[in-house]
Amino acid sequence: MKDMTLLRSLPVVAALLLAAPAVAQRDTLCRDREPTESTVRIAAADEPGTPLVITGRVVEGPDKSPVAGARLLAFHTDAEGYYSVGGMDEQNARLCGVLATGDDGGYRIETVRPAHYATGGPPAHVHFELTLPGERMRRFTLNFEDDPKLRGREAGERWETIRPVAERDGVLHVERDFWVP
Repeated sequence: MKDMTLLRSLPVVAALLLAAPAVAQRDTLCRDREPTESTVRIAAADEPGTPLVITGRVVEGPDKSPVAGARLLAFHTDAEGYYSVGGMDEQNARLCGVLATGDDGGYRIETVRPAHYATGGPPAHVHFELTLPGERMRRFTLNFEDDPKLRGREAGERWETIRPVAERDGVLHVERDFWVP
């Protein structure tokens, strides 16, 4: 009798075990990861949406000196406007990556273009959490100059929020620097 009860519970146990790693990855792997590279791929090659590459540098001070080893976390909505599977949980964003800037302060993010929130709201954007070595975390965003929700606002300097989008060979490219005065 005990053997039959055990056999009946195996599918439930197997389902729980298979589901647990996916949740754990969303909850812990991205935000808690220690970055080692200056390039990160956020979206898998088969992720729906238009491929997007974001590049830039982290600089500081009045002379805009490059910052090597800065920790940069980036996350955004998917092509349907959701952060998490079917939801808006920013803390567990499905499209999320962490990197460390190179010796020149440079970084590269490979992902897909985010959509406006499925629930309405602001223009499409990418969130960044930047931590310089030995300092506190700062938050930044990236908006796309061609987004109709920006109503004709134009891009500014490379470290400003709104940036132009260029298309090359089916891939969108955006440059976004981060300046910490």
